[in-house]
Amino acid sequence: MNTKKLFLLLGLILLVVGVGGAGWVANHFWSPSPSATDEASKRQTTLEATDEEGVVCTGYVDLEHGIRSLTPLRPGRVAALIAKENQHVEEGAAILRLEDRDARFQVDEAETAATTAEIQLEDALQSERRQRARRTQQQAALDAAGFNLDAARKMLERTQKQIKDDFATQEEVDITRDKVKALEQQVLAERAKLDELNTVDPGLAVRKARAELRLAQIHRDRAKHQLDECTLKAPSSGTVQRLSVGVGDMVSGNPMQPIVRFCPDETPLVRAEVNQEFADRVKVGQTALIRDDARSGASWRGKVERVAGWYERRRPTTQDPSAFTDVRTVECLIVIDPGQSPLRIGQRMRVLIGRIPSTGGE
Repeated sequence: MNTKKLFLLLGLILLVVGVGGAGWVANHFWSPSPSATDEASKRQTTLEATDEEGVVCTGYVDLEHGIRSLTPLRPGRVAALIAKENQHVEEGAAILRLEDRDARFQVDEAETAATTAEIQLEDALQSERRQRARRTQQQAALDAAGFNLDAARKMLERTQKQIKDDFATQEEVDITRDKVKALEQQVLAERAKLDELNTVDPGLAVRKARAELRLAQIHRDRAKHQLDECTLKAPSSGTVQRLSVGVGDMVSGNPMQPIVRFCPDETPLVRAEVNQEFADRVKVGQTALIRDDARSGASWRGKVERVAGWYERRRPTTQDPSAFTDVRTVECLIVIDPGQSPLRIGQRMRVLIGRIPSTGGE
């Protein structure tokens, strides 16, 4: 019995020593050292300072007014592709051309109509000149008839005086009186003709001919414009990014997608999307560090030029229908500092606004 009690006592002592040793080892090797604790505390303080002074967000390289979507104004079949994708062109340079045979026919028809209108205007001007000449002639005829009437009346007075002295007969007086009456009727007739000529205004025909000529010229200019629109031209100097048609394709008046995506020669900028909770931290004039979101390497520096005055949904980045997309953001336009490597339009970027590390790291 004494031996059993002795072994039991030794076992309890060994158990207590083992548990105490295991606790000492755990406290000695696994507990954080004071230096590690201080380092973690400093890191947390740095992160909090970064959150207070800087904002990390996502952005996209874009132009101030975006990429241009070019489409011919008139429908037709593509006859030739003059420019190629990724080709730089000058302002007014042809990019593609539609079949223009029908447009040329319309121009010829409009030219013929304009020529006809010009001839009609010239004829109206000549008619106006002829009408004026007829008025002058009729006025002269009226004046001549008036002079003859005055002469006949004087002759009648003279004949009536002579009949008293027996130098004229009554028959001569009657003849002279009839001649006066005839001349009076002639004067009335000439005056009526002049009044009739005055009722006709040749200027109306001229004005009508001028209006018809102007209308024909408008139709001609429109036809020429339609012919010119068969060639899609660059609105400014820039690069043809994409051509979505080929020779023989039909181009409708309202295509489902742009026929030509065109990038003008403008300085690119970054449209950064700042979450609503951090929007108050972003101000105009703040510096920004920009990096490619898909790879590490080169970085760009810029400055916040404009902050939107409204909130909108974040640009979708996934096709997952279950993804949470109702995230309100404020768009910030960031201008890239000059003298840096070029950016590609549409490039997704990681943007740090506000607190920029001196070493270039985030």
